Amino acid sequence: MLTSAGNHGVVCATDDVSAKIEDLQLTLGEGPCIDSVRDGSPVLISDLGALGDFSGERWPAFLEGAGAAGARAVFAFPLRIGAISVGAMDLYRDQPGGLAADELPAALMAADAAAYALLHMDSSPEVTGQGALDSGTTYHPQVHQATGMVQVQLGVSTNEAFLRLRARAFATNRSLVDLAADVVERRIRFSTEDE
Repeated sequence: MLTSAGNHGVVCATDDVSAKIEDLQLTLGEGPCIDSVRDGSPVLISDLGALGDFSGERWPAFLEGAGAAGARAVFAFPLRIGAISVGAMDLYRDQPGGLAADELPAALMAADAAAYALLHMDSSPEVTGQGALDSGTTYHPQVHQATGMVQVQLGVSTNEAFLRLRARAFATNRSLVDLAADVVERRIRFSTEDE
């Protein structure tokens, strides 16, 4: 989940590849999901290995990581209800190829359903179907907790603290979720001396 208001998080991933794709985008701050939320339109990349594609220059680290995870095509759809942006949904293929004529409308309907489910996540499981979603849920509150801890440790804004957390994860070649867990467990502390 990435909203235009600056809220970041992963709500659900269906398998290890999709979890890696989401973790990469959350950690790096780049990728089709990020662009989809920013622009409010789908981002359809049918071949992540096409070097002439704009995404090669735009998302170099994401492309490397997504390819290593096994993704060969990624399709991001903004999750919106009217003017409300609640995030984005990524779909991927393990082979290059675009969405077929019947797959694009299905993906758009899935994005609408996902937006509705996110908007009503606090409702009962019967309304949202969350009972079936629980097994794939990958929401990590530690990222938000760690952001707050870094904010206090450095005396910076929430956005700056999140950027510092992401930068440290990238610089140390770690997942943002793993680094956040270390911050929350007080195994890692940010200080102004680190700058």
